[in-house]
Amino acid sequence: MSEATKRCPYCHEEILAAARKCKHCGEWLEDPPTTTTSIRNPETLVREALDENYEIEKELGRGGMAIVYKAKQRSLGRDIALKVLPQGVSHDKKMLERFHREARSAAQLNHPHIVTIIDEGETNGVHFMAMEYLSGRDLHEIIQEQGHLSSQEAVTIITPIADALAYAHEQGMIHRDVKGSNVMITDVGRPVLMDFGIAYASSEARLTQTGTVLGTPEYMSPEQARGTEVEARSDLYSLGVVLYEALTGKLPHSGGHPMSVVYKVLHEPYTPPRELQPDIPEWLEQVVAKCLMKEANDRFDSCATLAEALRNEDPGEYVEIPSPSDNGEAEAGPIRLGDEDEAENQPAQTQIFQSKDLSDDSVSEETSNASDRRSDGSDSSPQRQNLSIVRSLAGTADWVNAVSFSPDGQFALGGGNDNEAKVWEVVSGDEIQTIRGLDGHPIAIDLSSNGETLLTLSSESTLQLWDLETGNQLHNLETTPNSVLTACFSPDGNRVLGGAGQGGTLRIWDVKSGEPEFTFDMHEEPVFSAAFSPDGSRVVTGTGQGALRIWNVQSGGQVMELDTSDWDAAYVFSVAFSPDGQYVLSGSDDMTARLWDAASGKLLRTFDRHDGLVIAVSFSPDGQFAISGTSNLNVCLWKVSDGSLGYLFKGESGEGVSAVDFSPDGRYVLSGTKERGIRMWTP
Repeated sequence: MSEATKRCPYCHEEILAAARKCKHCGEWLEDPPTTTTSIRNPETLVREALDENYEIEKELGRGGMAIVYKAKQRSLGRDIALKVLPQGVSHDKKMLERFHREARSAAQLNHPHIVTIIDEGETNGVHFMAMEYLSGRDLHEIIQEQGHLSSQEAVTIITPIADALAYAHEQGMIHRDVKGSNVMITDVGRPVLMDFGIAYASSEARLTQTGTVLGTPEYMSPEQARGTEVEARSDLYSLGVVLYEALTGKLPHSGGHPMSVVYKVLHEPYTPPRELQPDIPEWLEQVVAKCLMKEANDRFDSCATLAEALRNEDPGEYVEIPSPSDNGEAEAGPIRLGDEDEAENQPAQTQIFQSKDLSDDSVSEETSNASDRRSDGSDSSPQRQNLSIVRSLAGTADWVNAVSFSPDGQFALGGGNDNEAKVWEVVSGDEIQTIRGLDGHPIAIDLSSNGETLLTLSSESTLQLWDLETGNQLHNLETTPNSVLTACFSPDGNRVLGGAGQGGTLRIWDVKSGEPEFTFDMHEEPVFSAAFSPDGSRVVTGTGQGALRIWNVQSGGQVMELDTSDWDAAYVFSVAFSPDGQYVLSGSDDMTARLWDAASGKLLRTFDRHDGLVIAVSFSPDGQFAISGTSNLNVCLWKVSDGSLGYLFKGESGEGVSAVDFSPDGRYVLSGTKERGIRMWTP
């Protein structure tokens, strides 16, 4: 059962109902712990800091990036809008520098359809930007309330915005966050492009707070999704998304968490506008199609050309419209692995890709040999890029074997060979807790579902429970056999699974009492990995002799042994259940990750495009993606339904990834490496 959620009153992002602090904007939702410095009411702080020049009248709105107030400029007595950065991001010096630099650049823009920036600066720790006050509503809000616009209304709004972008591009400015909510329609009907200049300045903060790459996932161009350098035609693509939204009331790509949206932007077609609204003219559908081409060179050559096409009702050279049958915009849901009857009659197939050495830098996105072609002729070669690092968490040791997110996503946990476990705040990257007293470096770390109790398994085989708030030890459960290298909480947080006794024996303990409940006396060989099913009724284990088994938690009996007869793996380093409990993911020493049916034990899919031992595996929270970390620091993001490799994140050295974990909202991945650190990143 999914946990209750709420919206942050400051940035309106979704967070867990029990959260005390927003993981996106960093604002406290209740009084902060007494051990920290008291944080004053944000509006009071802003009023006092800016009172000499501006009289705050009321709040106009909040977003993940800023708070906007209506204010009076005292010197001229005119209404203005004040955009103020929240306290939660004021620690990021690099982001602040870019905020002010880009604000000053944007202030040089003078166009009737670009919001005018009047002032910017920092006063008493408050970073602000003053701009002209516009009375009206944003386009996204209008569409949400009224539905799609007529073709004429959409063209009337988008054409001057295209002119505004063309002007800005001529001045060397790229917006990077064009979207419906950044297009204001004033009370007199003037469309105005908002947030020009601060979109790029806010890119690093947006990575930290919303999990996107230099933009909002639904609106960003494929090149933004890849994390590569963008140019003017990236804004053109985003404006095409806004045009599509205005015409249809929907977005070309949506649904699921941001990684799912990013994948669709990169690889999947959209539903043609005329299929949703048949009265849209064919020429206008052609304009949309030309804006939304996956490759920048296939789009209009500039926003000026787009504006001309809209005025003349002439899109120019014909481009192909996606076929309705090609549309892949199903909402995130249960994983579908092809026709069920066919799957029933076929043995475990699924060598989706032939083996290939991905360490060879000569392999590129344009690779088109036979091994990178799907059966339909499309290119399946992955998007190769360096890790898009959001944070490198400080204070870790040389070799990090264990990482984890807290259940609410607000904290990151990790350990190293310094015999400590550390906890960092995701928003700020600040270290907030250090657990000392381990008799070795942590090789497994987990946090209970209520976020209060920490579990560690050390290299000296000691299994311990800790109070996260105080750092005090609660229970020393047992000195486990060194042949068991795994430990974890049950989904409800009431039980702990870990090694006990001799050989590969596993035991379950009660968290509250620290007393053992029962023992799985089942393995003679070492147990390298184990995981609970989402409902806590089963456990899957991977061993040092290449065996995969599923066990019943209530009886302690073996449910099945997965069919590993046709593989060469000797070590199953990692295992995971899918969020719906239907599938098992495994990583092994034969440089392969595998997807198994948890009911039949059959092999369903093989992810074999690795060039190192697959040390760590994990599912995304919606189950649509699998991630694998290898011994050579590559991290691969796979689409589970068809086995395609969406991303290959290639690290900076061959030191290896030893642990990975998805954040609960699927926006980030935490990885532990053998090169001094823990990284939080996003594709």
